[in-house]
Amino acid sequence: MGPGLCDPQSLIKDLNPQQMEAVKYYGQALLIGAGAGSGKTRVLTRRIAWLLAHGFWASSILAITFTNKAAAEMRERLAALVGPEAEHMWISTFHSACVRILRRDGKEIGLTSGFSIYDTADCERLVKLISGDLNIDTKRYTPRMLLGKISDCKNSLTSWQDQLKSVNCDYKPGQRGYQVSAGDVDELVAVVYAEYQHRLAMANAVDFDDLIMRTVELFQRCPQVSEYYRHKFRYIFVDEYQDTNHAQYVLVRELSGIDSGEQPDPHMRGAGRVGPSWITVVGDSDQSIYAFRGADIRNIQDFEQDFPNAKTIMLEQNYRSTQTILDAANAVIARNENRKPKKLWTALGEGDKIVGYAADNAQQEAGWIANEIARIHEEEGVAYRDIAIMYRANAQSRSLEEAMLNANLPYQLVGGTKFYERREIKDALAYLQAIVNPADNVNVRRILNVPKRGLGVRAEGLIASYADAHDTTFFGAIEHMEQIEGMSARTTKPLGVFRDMMHGLADFAKDHDTKPSEVVAEVLSKSGILEELQRSEDPQDASRVDNLSQLQSVAAEFEQNTPDATLAGFLETTALVADSDQLPGENEDSGKVTMMTLHTAKGLEYPYVFLTGMEQGTFPHQRAMEDTSELAEERRLAYVGITRAKRRLYVTRAAVRAQWGQANDMMPSQFLDEIPDELIDWKRREAGVERMRAGWRNDDDEFGGWDDDDDFGSVSFGGSSYGKSSYGGSSYGSGTYGLRSSYGSSSYGSGRTQYGGSSARGASSSYGSSSRRSYAGAESSSSYGSYGSGKPSGKSGKVTTRRVKPKTKPVDLTKSSQASQTDNRSGLSIADVHVGDRLTHDHFGMGTVIEIQDKGANSVITVDFGNGEVKRLLLRMAPIEML
Repeated sequence: MGPGLCDPQSLIKDLNPQQMEAVKYYGQALLIGAGAGSGKTRVLTRRIAWLLAHGFWASSILAITFTNKAAAEMRERLAALVGPEAEHMWISTFHSACVRILRRDGKEIGLTSGFSIYDTADCERLVKLISGDLNIDTKRYTPRMLLGKISDCKNSLTSWQDQLKSVNCDYKPGQRGYQVSAGDVDELVAVVYAEYQHRLAMANAVDFDDLIMRTVELFQRCPQVSEYYRHKFRYIFVDEYQDTNHAQYVLVRELSGIDSGEQPDPHMRGAGRVGPSWITVVGDSDQSIYAFRGADIRNIQDFEQDFPNAKTIMLEQNYRSTQTILDAANAVIARNENRKPKKLWTALGEGDKIVGYAADNAQQEAGWIANEIARIHEEEGVAYRDIAIMYRANAQSRSLEEAMLNANLPYQLVGGTKFYERREIKDALAYLQAIVNPADNVNVRRILNVPKRGLGVRAEGLIASYADAHDTTFFGAIEHMEQIEGMSARTTKPLGVFRDMMHGLADFAKDHDTKPSEVVAEVLSKSGILEELQRSEDPQDASRVDNLSQLQSVAAEFEQNTPDATLAGFLETTALVADSDQLPGENEDSGKVTMMTLHTAKGLEYPYVFLTGMEQGTFPHQRAMEDTSELAEERRLAYVGITRAKRRLYVTRAAVRAQWGQANDMMPSQFLDEIPDELIDWKRREAGVERMRAGWRNDDDEFGGWDDDDDFGSVSFGGSSYGKSSYGGSSYGSGTYGLRSSYGSSSYGSGRTQYGGSSARGASSSYGSSSRRSYAGAESSSSYGSYGSGKPSGKSGKVTTRRVKPKTKPVDLTKSSQASQTDNRSGLSIADVHVGDRLTHDHFGMGTVIEIQDKGANSVITVDFGNGEVKRLLLRMAPIEML
């Protein structure tokens, strides 16, 4: 038993009843179902402090999170609650915990303590080298694709040996001259995987996935090691449990000892010293959004079956958002099936309505967002740091960045080129890795000719051939350079200088191991990297010098904050940095608007949030249209996005978006339809192109068609592009397409005010020919007003379609030769399909239509193909035939 560190009652006095129950629960397995913004970090830290307050030892606690930022926050909160005792707990990410375990005990499975951790760039370089040796076409089978397949194997704990067996392949790692069967992707992946692991082992290196997989391997192969950690960590806490993959799930089971068969001591309090550990997991199945990384939602859904006598406590009171935002989130996520019922609520009040805006195109959408940000900053006093713009995919950031730049608005892009991925930083870190681990072939080869020292491709090839022939490392071959055949004196001299320099740097690092910043300075000086950049007249090289200076500062900061600082420890921290770790702290004012993908935004919160690209095919993503499980994940992603907002949420969409160089008509996202209409204040309910399309189909309207102030400028709809200067020009003509005059005449680059007439920098195709056919289903009523009347902006309420007689003669859009086309491969319209109809699909076979969604050209049918296989199909694209 440890010392009681604080008054237990002080830990629960400000908690709600469900939070209090979770903190005080006394039992072997607890699942805390924590809704978005429900105070899960508070509950988790208070529960840990509660254990310490009742005399349990801090050293018996392991708390695992998914990001360094979350781990640091938990550590700070616990330090405030229990003081210095927090230093005796393990509070870290999965990967950081595994690094500590492997550094201590990895020798049991062939890893020495100085192993390197390869990042994505290192791994891709290694796979590229392997592909070259095996004569693999890297254009057809890219290193990134092969690495993705290898990662899938590791996340499912499939070893390279098992993968080779599964394809009946007799490849032996290190084998020379092996020919992979042409076109057999499974065999190719298995061979590359085997060789990849072989070369990692030769280099005494691991990749990110290995950190988990090899720790599991260590526990399963070495019972004494597994027993040591089971008895050390008697209380295990896992945050964001819904994001765990299979390998992490097995790791948690190994640490908990649930499968060990060891019986607890009935005379001991709590978990005691033997038997299964007590485990608490915190998560929200509604926020499981990382299936593409291997996350398995079943881990949290099946927790009660996996851990006997498990208790589940739901946290539903939200402390972050207004009730309007929560009502929207609840309405969207309620459409997902097979989820535990949960309805978020708050005592913060109803708050502002959600603000909606329908733009003509992505540029206009971005321009309106920039204009609105400038407005709320100037008129409402909103700080830039309190605003976030979120999008489904990184590709959407381009037009948003352009708008922010043209509006002179400060912003930071999360998920762009990261500091540790910049070339000069990678070069400096490669030197440090090679010093710590000379067997690291990838990094030694990277720095061989950096900066240029006359050791080109031929020299590298000679060294690599000698290393392969003599079964040694790349640096081992350099050590024996005098024995390498074909090595000229012209090559030998600079190679000798390089070898001696590396010896000198290694000696310096050994003598200054506790001062990583001094080692960094020595490497930058002696390697010549810094001098080369300082001599350069390229302006970009000046910023690279600044980046190297920053690297030395980071090393110095690591020394100050880490009691037992070492060079290897510093390299470890640089290897384990995540996207979200770039973000400023909660109380730090970046002075910038934050832009990021929805996946990166998980766990963050901002008073003002813009959710952009709310269109079918953008969000939800196109691939979700035919897969109910993927659509459910997209809906969870929408739920995450909505609940990032604290005070006001904006939802925006574009009627036309450029994809692959073509302008495509985009239907409004079904997620907009799932939000109750009374929650949204539409500043512009329909795009101009949609209003005109409604006009061509209709002949009577209480608003009398288009208003006189709907200035369409010089747009020539028949055979030319969208506006005077075409789709790709400087503006869309003197008036924007369907916008009121307040947004009209100014072009995209005219400062902070009025961005309606945004510049479109995409393809130069014009609009039109597909409009009537694409929107054939627009006659039906739409709750978000996709194709309704020319109703003025800013009005809520349902929109009903009316027949509008335009004041001017409509133009035949089918004459535009470059107009976006809506391909209908199936040849079917929604009128041809009815619930109960039978059909046959080229891939899935025979099925029965069980649901129809009329969305014009993007109509979707849901088909049951039997054996529990239900698919959502985009009607115009599906390879089907009605029976």
